[in-house]
Amino acid sequence: MPYLIYAIDHSGMETQREALRQAHRDHLKSYGVKILASGALLDEDGKMVIGGISLLDTESRKEAEDFAHNDPYSQAGIRAQTLIHRWRKRWWNGLFLGD
Repeated sequence: MPYLIYAIDHSGMETQREALRQAHRDHLKSYGVKILASGALLDEDGKMVIGGISLLDTESRKEAEDFAHNDPYSQAGIRAQTLIHRWRKRWWNGLFLGD
C-alpha cells in the first residue's frame, strides 16, 4: 500500500528551491517506478510553489521516511513540515475501484 508524502515549505525559499530543483528531480528519478505520482503544491493564484506531494509505492514506512528526509529540499531546510501517511486508492479517473 503506497505512502503519501505531503510537504509544506517555509515561505521565502524560492531562490533556495530553484538552486536545488535538479537535485530534487534526480532524487525523485532515483526511485523509478516506485514514484506513482509527484508534483508541486501551489498557492491560490497558481504561481508560487508552497510544497509538494508524492505517492511512493512501498510497504515500508522507513523507506517513505528516507525518501522524504533525503530529499535535497528537506536536507536544505526548505521543508517546514512533512507528513507521511499510508494511502489506499478507492477512486481513480471517476471510477470506484471497490473494497
